[in-house]
Amino acid sequence: MNRICLCIVFFLTSFCATGQEYQGLTGLIHVPSAETDSVGTFRGGFSYLDKNFLPTLLRKKDKSSFGYVIGITPFRWMEISYGAVMLYMHKNGDSKQEMGYFNEDRRVNAKVTPLYEGKWWPAIALGMEDVGRWENIKTGVGANNYFQNIYAVASKHFDAKGWELGAHLAYRYYTRNNNSDRRGVAGGVTVRPAFYRPLRAVVEWDGLGVNAGVDVLLWRHLFMQAVLVHGSGFMGAVSYHYTIPH
Repeated sequence: MNRICLCIVFFLTSFCATGQEYQGLTGLIHVPSAETDSVGTFRGGFSYLDKNFLPTLLRKKDKSSFGYVIGITPFRWMEISYGAVMLYMHKNGDSKQEMGYFNEDRRVNAKVTPLYEGKWWPAIALGMEDVGRWENIKTGVGANNYFQNIYAVASKHFDAKGWELGAHLAYRYYTRNNNSDRRGVAGGVTVRPAFYRPLRAVVEWDGLGVNAGVDVLLWRHLFMQAVLVHGSGFMGAVSYHYTIPH
């Protein structure tokens, strides 16, 4: 019975929920945060991505997509991940052939936290999505660096009678000129209720619009997130988290 329930949960959430889970790192939905997971935590999951969540060149195809990711927090100050998003394109890149999800954009992501959160100051993190291909940062053009961006983000948490309130502010620079519409300030707020801390509500500004979502970590391992993108599109992610006992 427990296996049946788990399969039902997986089936439902894989079609209705995503976030920085699509990167394999801790964060909000589209916006990064300066939070990090527990040392030795592995993450692996799948996501359904609404078209408005995707970079400019992929949004123009008017198609949503799917992704998978694996990630790890090897140190308190670092998170790294590897992931891919399916590309809707002509088969074999030939415009005479049928359209479909015939290719994928693969990328490595990393985040470091040089300053941890204190009583009077926020945590600070620096990160990059789609690490490498540095020549594109100079030219603003490239073949497949659809998601590539560099960011700095600050996160501060407050206690309100047992409820945890988080404030997150980021600046992102997308290296492709095609993605210049998302360059600049992004941020959001998070709320964890006193009665069930694994539950979290998120509202964020991703540079183009407002996203709102809810996520939860069930049985200490199964993470699920449901999101409303720009007030019109629904998407979701489900992933498995495991922390090596110390």
